[in-house]
Parts: sequence; structure tokens; C-alpha cells
Amino acid sequence: MSVNYHASQSRGVPFSEHEAVCQQWREEFSGYDPERIRKILHLTADPDYLYLTYYKAPYRLHLADGVLEKQEGDEWTQELYFNESMAVYHLLHFTKDLPVISGKWVPCHTIDGVVSRNPAVKDPLLSPFEQKCAGRVKELQAACRMAGGVELQAGDAACEFEAFPQVHLRLVFWDQDEDFPAKAQILVDQCVTDFVHYETVGCMIADLLDRLNI
Repeated sequence: MSVNYHASQSRGVPFSEHEAVCQQWREEFSGYDPERIRKILHLTADPDYLYLTYYKAPYRLHLADGVLEKQEGDEWTQELYFNESMAVYHLLHFTKDLPVISGKWVPCHTIDGVVSRNPAVKDPLLSPFEQKCAGRVKELQAACRMAGGVELQAGDAACEFEAFPQVHLRLVFWDQDEDFPAKAQILVDQCVTDFVHYETVGCMIADLLDRLNI
């Protein structure tokens, strides 16, 4: 099963609707001591909150009860979506004591240890995206720039995005031609699971594609 399957099912779903999962992670981080993760990820904390960014938007974890909040304008809200919540919780939970950024980029579907795959099964996130972007390279490039992407020289359009300061994703897109359909690929650092669970990558991809207004 694609690492993107569950993330595709959870796009646009409020975290609070997954009551058991929401409660589980809030309990996991109730009374949380942020010192270890603060040092590893170079985060900011005060007596009440641990602060971090996800796609460069400010988030904070309430240390007393494990509730995540996101800053919107001058206000903080607890109304988060499932994928963004899991991405943040997973970063805090799965980051190793000595995580490595290898600098070697690999396709996202190679990091979950699955050897055999059915090529006939379309990726639930990337396949619709490919169809939407076919013949629209300039629009995609503009959308990537608006979403904070750094342009790369690859494919017909490519950009690197910061999900977390330590976890980046690269989107490479090849447009359709007379022989082949449009194709999109997401690359991650080979050691990305030093920071997150492999299924977290699906959450980050879903949130990235939602940010591309095309």
C-alpha cells in the first residue's frame, strides 16, 4: 500500500474527528518535557509551550495537556487538520537522539521497506495531481513559488520545500508529451526517518499539494 494512501483519505479532515487518535497523542504529550527535542531540533520553548514551524507556519505544543495550536494572524487556534497534526506530533515523537541529514535524495516510495509493488495501482495523491498539472507547467511553477518553493533544475518543473527546517521535500514534474503522460515525483532525504515515521511523509506530501494553488 502506498505511503500516501492514509494521508489521501485524511485530506481536509479535522484532527478532532479522529477522537481516539487525537486523545492518544494529546495524552502522549501531556506533561511533556521539551528539553531533549528542543536541543536536537534547536527549538524555542517557554514554561507553557514548545514552538516550531511546519511549512514555515508557526505552531506550538501546550506542554501541560499536549494540545497543538497553529497561529493564524494574531490568534492561535486548536482547529487543525489530521495530516498537519500527525506531521508535527510525529516529528516530536520519532526524531532520534542523533538524527542525520544525508544529502542523498530518494523517491518517497522507497523509504518504507516495501520491495514488491503493483505499478498498476495509481498513487492516491500524485496521480490526481499529475492530471491536474498536465499541460500547465507555467501555472505549476508559479504555484510553487507562491508556496515558498526554491526552484531546481530538474524535469519540466521542480522545487524544494521546507516542511520542517530539518525535513525538506523536492517535487519534480515532467509534463505530458505524445509518448508519455504527465508524471510527478516527490524526493526526500534518504535518512528522513531519523526525524519522522515513513507514513508521516504521506501527510507532508498531502499538505504540500494542498498548498499548491493550481
